[in-house]
Amino acid sequence: MSRIGERVGAIHTTSADEVQLFGFGVYVGREVPGPEAAGWLADMVREMGHDNPKIVLDSGKVVYGCECWFGPETEVRETIGGRRAVEVDIDQVRAEVRSR
Repeated sequence: MSRIGERVGAIHTTSADEVQLFGFGVYVGREVPGPEAAGWLADMVREMGHDNPKIVLDSGKVVYGCECWFGPETEVRETIGGRRAVEVDIDQVRAEVRSR
């Protein structure tokens, strides 16, 4: 489990040759996801009033644990390994999720 203030990476998806990630940032604690968080898991967590890991990316955008796979920055970089890393925008992913 990450500690408040720890640098983390937030991954969207992985494949054999590519890792799509939202980026790197700081784990700032837990809170109930706001209405911006998208997806069935985000909806469920929000409706139940459960807190969830909150990450403030270096871009200033926020992503919640229910929207990604995340971990300490060094471990995420090891997970990427030799694969191509492609940064994806959390706002675009959320828009795509909502359009389904």
